[in-house]
Amino acid sequence: MDAAKVTGQKVTVLGSQRSAMGAARLLSHFGAQVLVSELNADQFDAEKRQVMADIGAEFEFGYHSPDVLESDFVIVSPGIPENVDIIKKIRDKGIPIYSEIEMTAWFIEAPIIAVTGSNGKTTTVNMIHHLLQTAGYDSYLGGNVGVAASEVLLQSLNESPVKPIFVLEVSSFQLDNIESFQPQVGVILNLTPDHLDRYSSLDAYYESKLGLFKNMEHSGTVVINRDDPELARRDIIAEHKRFFAVDSDRGGDAMLAEGVLGIMKKSGWCPILPAKVLPIPGKHNLSNALAAIAAVMDFIEQPELLAQGLMTFEAVPHRIEYVGKINDIRCYNDSKATNIASTEVAIQSFSQPMWLILGGKDKGGDFTALLPQLETQVREVLLVGDAAEIIDVQIGRALVTRRLETIENAIEHCFQHGAAGDVLLLSPACASFDQFDNFEARGDHFRQLIQAREGWSL
Repeated sequence: MDAAKVTGQKVTVLGSQRSAMGAARLLSHFGAQVLVSELNADQFDAEKRQVMADIGAEFEFGYHSPDVLESDFVIVSPGIPENVDIIKKIRDKGIPIYSEIEMTAWFIEAPIIAVTGSNGKTTTVNMIHHLLQTAGYDSYLGGNVGVAASEVLLQSLNESPVKPIFVLEVSSFQLDNIESFQPQVGVILNLTPDHLDRYSSLDAYYESKLGLFKNMEHSGTVVINRDDPELARRDIIAEHKRFFAVDSDRGGDAMLAEGVLGIMKKSGWCPILPAKVLPIPGKHNLSNALAAIAAVMDFIEQPELLAQGLMTFEAVPHRIEYVGKINDIRCYNDSKATNIASTEVAIQSFSQPMWLILGGKDKGGDFTALLPQLETQVREVLLVGDAAEIIDVQIGRALVTRRLETIENAIEHCFQHGAAGDVLLLSPACASFDQFDNFEARGDHFRQLIQAREGWSL
């Protein structure tokens, strides 16, 4: 679709969070008649009202009016599930529904590298973005990573990039409503249980993730984690596949061999960087780095540029982020861990005795999966948020758990009872929406609480 097909169209944007506001701005830029319709009246504020005025959009908060059903098409926020009443009414009327990622891609003329998976997406897209910038590309990073894809596209339209590339983190929710989305490179990192509060089955969630490749059977490059057992069981149909691997005996196009990250070229093995000098720790980050290498192989051929980019990469906020220590208890913010598999990875990154903060908005996970790691390492599990009771029921008989309601209370309890050399880890394995707007707000709150305490240091 080009701009001419959007100009003058009546478009409703459902929701008013980050991606919805970006979609409204982008659609208005291309001449659409935009209505922002938000059911939650509490989301209305002066800042959003000013945005609506600036772009000439109509808005409604606290209800969905009949005007929604007069739209030519609808952009739906990723947080709105398929089974709500307004979505059913829109579909019954035959009005097309698209995600913000789908709509934004209509207007992107540069290559797109899109990354999905249950865990590791944010680190991987940031690493891809950094590798491309190091190699001289005008890389634009957006999507589920904190800045909406539509916002970074608008940014690019106000600039004059010479070598533009868009790096997009895409969630299953964003992929649920794509139609023509077709990245030049599509990367899938792994498949582990998540969002079981949203999908009818685990397989439905996995199929949503694999929807990234629905338009890539004959074009583009599909990048797959050869170590992931769930991906290994699935036949991903694509003419152009590329694999990355840390452990697989079959290796990959980007792989770890004898402690060295490297790539396979037609001429043979090409080493890039010893794994021990990668600046972000953990086996999971070796996998993320190899995924990033595999994703940019179409754009960066020189191994020395790849090595330079990897060695200068810095850890992503909210992902096992060291935020300080008090009384020699080291504190880590892993607020990005919104599912159980991600929290497992975080726990495995430490050998010290641990105080673990778990909880938030439950997503239907099985917390007993954490027991093998926690039984040998954790001093206490500090439970917060709406999911505290559910988690306590599942693991409370096997571990020392304590319901503390808030992150503030959990931090206070740890510092009252912890010992020098311990680790305090916020790795909630839950969504943040019970007490915070998003995982970033939760992580920022944790960091601020630690660094506001007397005696903290890095």
